[in-house]
Amino acid sequence: MEGYSNATYGERFADVYDDWYGEDGNLAVSQAGTPADVANYLSELVGMGGTILELGVGTGRLALSMADRGLLVTGLDVSPAMLEKLRAKPGAERIALVEGDMANPKSTVEQPADGFDAVVIGFNTFFHLTTPSEQASCLCGVTELLRPGGILILEAFVPDTDAHDPSGQGTLTVRTIDLNRVLLDVVKIDTETQTLIGQRIEMTSGSTRLFPYMLRYTTPDQLDALATEAGLVLVERWEDWHQTPFTDSSSSHVSAWRRPEV
Repeated sequence: MEGYSNATYGERFADVYDDWYGEDGNLAVSQAGTPADVANYLSELVGMGGTILELGVGTGRLALSMADRGLLVTGLDVSPAMLEKLRAKPGAERIALVEGDMANPKSTVEQPADGFDAVVIGFNTFFHLTTPSEQASCLCGVTELLRPGGILILEAFVPDTDAHDPSGQGTLTVRTIDLNRVLLDVVKIDTETQTLIGQRIEMTSGSTRLFPYMLRYTTPDQLDALATEAGLVLVERWEDWHQTPFTDSSSSHVSAWRRPEV
């Protein structure tokens, strides 16, 4: 998608993100668990006062809940507009916010003396890194930022590798229809590059707004290979944050990799 960059998503979606994906929004971000589920899991994992780095913190959907549990949260995002929305929210002062690209997190994040207890990448956020080299660089940076024994937790959808669009023309999905508003998704997938490009189109009686997005999806096995190359070891994989067993039919996964102690 010509002209698209890692910052494009946040800059275009910041004004509508909470309306669409927040607690009162009508578009599901994830079926794998709520922000409270994520925060509960992490507080049990690292304990009160544990250090957490969230990559792609956005408007704070997860980070605010984690801070509510007494976790020491650092949030990285490439989008100034997203960070501005988060800073305006009650409780945001408890989160150390950093503007930077998660393709190279170590370049901008100030890590604790011993490293972070855990790094979190929420639902599909990792796929917003749209090249294999960016994805590999991200995980290498995560390894360096974690303390020995620290954990990376990543939530993502499981790609349907059998799905394809034989026409090559893409697909159109109607998300919502109201009296004076229609929300559409137009998506095209390139299975060779594992790239999904889309436009969310909001049409009202007075205007049309475009919200472009681009993802490079990877399978769990491909993520494991990237993590291994980065020096991480898979320790757990579930279908969701409730630790439902992961199976061949699971449509999402929550995976955890550990930085070895030595």
